[in-house]
Amino acid sequence: MPNLPREFVRLAWNFASRFCSRARNPQMTPVLCSVVLQSSLFLLFFAAWATAADGGPNRQADIPPANPPSSAARPSDDMNQPTTAGTDEAKPSSDKKDAPSQEAMPASAQGVSPRTPPPAIEPGQMYFELRYNVDGTDIQGNRERSFLHQGINHTAEFSFFSNEPIGDLHRFEILAVGRYTNNPQVDPERNSIQRAYLRLQGPSFEVNLGDALVNFSRLTFNQNVKGLTLSKKILPQLKFIGTVGYFVDRWGSLYRDYSFFRDLAGPPNPLSPGKPYSRFVAGTRVEQQIGRGNWIAMNWSHGKDLQQSLPDATLACLDPTTGLISVQPLSTGCISPPGTEIPGFRRPFPQAVNNDVLSADTNVEYVPWHFGFRGEFAYSWSSGGMPPVGANSANFACAPVSPIVGADVLDARCFVGQVEDWAVRLEAHERIKKLTLRTDYSRFEPNFFSANARQVRDLQDFTVRGEYELTRSVSVVGSWRRSNDNLNGQRNFTNVVRAPEGRLVFRDLPFYRRMAIEVGYRERNLDTAGTPGPLDVQKRSTRIPFLSLTVPVGRANIAFDYEHRHEMNAVTPQLSTDTDRFAIGYRAHYTWDRWEFSPTARFEIERLDKDTPLNAALAPTDITLLFPADFFSAFDTNRSIQAGFLLDTPRYIRIEGSYKEFNGLALSSDQLNQQSPFLYFNEGFRRPSWRAAVTYKIGNDENRTVTAFYVRTNNFFPSIDPTKADLRSFRETVIGG
Repeated sequence: MPNLPREFVRLAWNFASRFCSRARNPQMTPVLCSVVLQSSLFLLFFAAWATAADGGPNRQADIPPANPPSSAARPSDDMNQPTTAGTDEAKPSSDKKDAPSQEAMPASAQGVSPRTPPPAIEPGQMYFELRYNVDGTDIQGNRERSFLHQGINHTAEFSFFSNEPIGDLHRFEILAVGRYTNNPQVDPERNSIQRAYLRLQGPSFEVNLGDALVNFSRLTFNQNVKGLTLSKKILPQLKFIGTVGYFVDRWGSLYRDYSFFRDLAGPPNPLSPGKPYSRFVAGTRVEQQIGRGNWIAMNWSHGKDLQQSLPDATLACLDPTTGLISVQPLSTGCISPPGTEIPGFRRPFPQAVNNDVLSADTNVEYVPWHFGFRGEFAYSWSSGGMPPVGANSANFACAPVSPIVGADVLDARCFVGQVEDWAVRLEAHERIKKLTLRTDYSRFEPNFFSANARQVRDLQDFTVRGEYELTRSVSVVGSWRRSNDNLNGQRNFTNVVRAPEGRLVFRDLPFYRRMAIEVGYRERNLDTAGTPGPLDVQKRSTRIPFLSLTVPVGRANIAFDYEHRHEMNAVTPQLSTDTDRFAIGYRAHYTWDRWEFSPTARFEIERLDKDTPLNAALAPTDITLLFPADFFSAFDTNRSIQAGFLLDTPRYIRIEGSYKEFNGLALSSDQLNQQSPFLYFNEGFRRPSWRAAVTYKIGNDENRTVTAFYVRTNNFFPSIDPTKADLRSFRETVIGG
């Protein structure tokens, strides 16, 4: 359809030009031309306004009606339609002229909902980061006791990150971090990849290739994986997650031999390789959302240590004279006793796992009751079995005895059969007015194992915790925990741990609203129920009252902590102890006209009171020590002193300084020196450390800095015998930037 206002402008201008150029009466020409041109200018103004109105966005034409079947909900659509001559709508009226235009009214006032504008696309970003550190390390004294690396050490890290949009709905992300260092204490690899991944995101999916943190559930899969991970919403409430890859300590372990990793203790040793197994992992999770915050899901997890990723360390030898089988190191071969190697029985040294776990977990939140529940049930299959009769460390490559009585040895190096068992966890919480309750229960059967999660075999644990607000300023908190093992009942005793705790919390007090006080009491009780042997019986109780006080003063916070630990040993009373711990800390942040100063300080002391025999040649459990007069109170003391500051100037410069000292006094006898068996000596230590650093911000930019630092650490140990050389003390000095 042609643009009528613009066509009207063209016709009016042509008419005025032709009229003025063809006028023959010289007296009437100026008057007529003036009238015609003024009229034309008026018409041009009117046409320009109409053109602007026609070319602008028509909001009502683009807005969908709120209720399409109803004509009353579409008044603007009726006004835009051509009207039929003779109807009331076609007749002009003063009411309609004086009424405000419906086109100018907000869409909400007309009963229609405005169209939501498309979200703005987040712009892409890309950055490079280079960190370089060089330091000179000097070690004096007993250098072999230091963890640092002597000499000039270089460390450089390069990071690249990119996140760019692809179209309107997708994004592509890249991250790569590499490192070079000649310091084996920083990294056993000289050139290494620290982290790398490629990620593609869409409205309903995400694909990640490289490093990823996979978290399915607590009993199946929650760890870092190097591989392919896919997350996809199949339906609005149905989600699928899958992963396949490897679990290793670093990227280099995937493609480098164990001998490549530097070891300061000596040459590469197959009995103690410098890297763990490369573990092949896979897993899936299907999650169905039910309402808001509720779900039910199924999980599968698989983990298998690749034995070919580590070198063979042992072999099996057959003694031809006796017919006995022995396991020997691969480096020595079958020479002690002489024999022949049995083919196919070379094994790496560490324990290997081959494991599958299947679980179902759910989460339910019922808001009207302030109630929530989480639970999971898991079942595992692991390679393992019972060692043969007569197995020991000399003739069996794997563990000859399970660490759990009555359970199997889980080791894929020696067993091809599958061991099955289960685990369960339950959590519930509820809030009833001012009372909040929470309970947790978990049970791991002796043969349950999950290679890609964290758990403890043969453990049952139950915890209940409650908090009640007595007033606005006072709350009482209580908890009780019980744990035990021996779930299969195959052992003659069961370790039972009970831990009650209660505390009062005071805050927002009338006399000082910023102060907080916490006072409480807790216990840790260990008992061996059943019929334990003399070496297994235990009955200990640790009672701990404590106090914590926090007092804000201006821009500073002052904290004070105290606790007393009274440990009672009912089986051996001589081993009972009392410990007092005091700590006071100070932290503040001050500003003066763009100067920022943040000082910190903390002092902590722990004093242990123990019964020590008067005769230093006797142990506290000696049967001849029958009376309290045979002992005296000896105090072992540990102290911690820390102080530091951070000064940030208005421009360019940042200064840091700190001092730390850890020292201890431990009274013990020298049982190794026959010349002084009846004397006590100090077996403590003293470790003061200083650090200072100055940072220059290039162009006053926090992202471009140069730092110079100095670190000095002394490690002093008292010598029991002054006539002997000091074989423990050493000093470390590091200067770098």
